[in-house]
Amino acid sequence: MVNTLLVPQDIATVATKLVGLDLNLAGMLSRDLAAEFKSGKGDTVRVRVPGAVVARTKGVFDKTTPLETDEVTEQAITVTLNDHVYSKVTLSEGDLELNLESFARQILKPQTDAVVRHVERAATATMQATPITAGVTYDASNPARIFTALRSKLRANGVPDSATLYAAVGTQVYADLLDGPVGSTGTTFDASGKVRDFTVVESTRLAPDEIVGFVPEAFTLVVRAPEVPQGAPYGASVSAEGFALRHILAYDDGVAATNSTVSAFVEVAALPLAVDREDGTVDLVQHGGAVRVRTTAGQ
Repeated sequence: MVNTLLVPQDIATVATKLVGLDLNLAGMLSRDLAAEFKSGKGDTVRVRVPGAVVARTKGVFDKTTPLETDEVTEQAITVTLNDHVYSKVTLSEGDLELNLESFARQILKPQTDAVVRHVERAATATMQATPITAGVTYDASNPARIFTALRSKLRANGVPDSATLYAAVGTQVYADLLDGPVGSTGTTFDASGKVRDFTVVESTRLAPDEIVGFVPEAFTLVVRAPEVPQGAPYGASVSAEGFALRHILAYDDGVAATNSTVSAFVEVAALPLAVDREDGTVDLVQHGGAVRVRTTAGQ
């Protein structure tokens, strides 16, 4: 009965949207590298970092000084796709015929929740691998001030003033922000809902007193939907809401049961910040695009 009511592409699309819409911390990470992982090209990509040169000068009427010649030297960042994340559940014929009112709600949602939790754990662990920045003070009565300090740290690392800024914060920090000063002087949140240009997201996965300020390019989330194998009669691989998944329904006539499997190739990685020093060199600054602090005294 289930195969007459459900279309593989529709099931996979629903599952993918469920994951993409539920991402929290991982939803703020760069996704630019996903397209680099192509069929037949292996599990590792080398992301090219453009080189830089400086502009030279000579006199307007100078006809004798030779022009200086520079070379463009490119660097590369390596990212490897390691994890095949999946959820497989078995449904009896009785489940399919008698107990299943909503396949999306009863089957796909628990499976995609499992994928979401894995990706969020991976994103959190990668963020928490950022070394703690010392020497930043925190005032719970005026919590926005620490975000001013975080902006300064990022700028000093080489983050340009045009960059998008995010901050993932623990529950106590977010509570302090909600109770922070309001009004024309000392306002915690500005008119757009940001704090000192940071889009702030609360996460219970971080420590209550933890803050990670970053630009999207500081971390990358790579997601690729595996191809449906030729031996699978019922399945689809799709991308939606910034995520990708494969869903397969396979009937096992040996035990009269149907397996529902959702899966994706997933990697979360920290990336160095490429900083053009404007002298013909580009530095790859490790953890340059992120700063992490613990607001509790002594941390």
